[in-house]
Amino acid sequence: MPGNITFDTDSAQIKPSFQPVLDSIAKVLNEYDQTRVSIVGYTDNTGTVAYNNALSLKRARAVETYLRIQKVNYERLVVSGMGPQNPIASNATPEGRAQNRRVEITLINQSGQ
Repeated sequence: MPGNITFDTDSAQIKPSFQPVLDSIAKVLNEYDQTRVSIVGYTDNTGTVAYNNALSLKRARAVETYLRIQKVNYERLVVSGMGPQNPIASNATPEGRAQNRRVEITLINQSGQ
């Protein structure tokens, strides 16, 4: 499973190039339905923290909506936005900021183990 899905600046629109990846994720999630799915959105550090927090949540919700359209049970999806927290690359370069504009999908064992 990919570590993250990236977004354009100031956008919560899923890039067409990631749709096949999300289709594959949805297929696996529908086949193995004993997990919860954490969907966490992030931004780069451009703009205000309040704006970025809202944008990161919109990104996570866009992925959630896509997965729901692919018949993933919405009750399994846990969505949150972290804004510019936890960058995975430097925000000092355009390339780093692009990596930080992302949604991470993580599987959570429902039994709590």
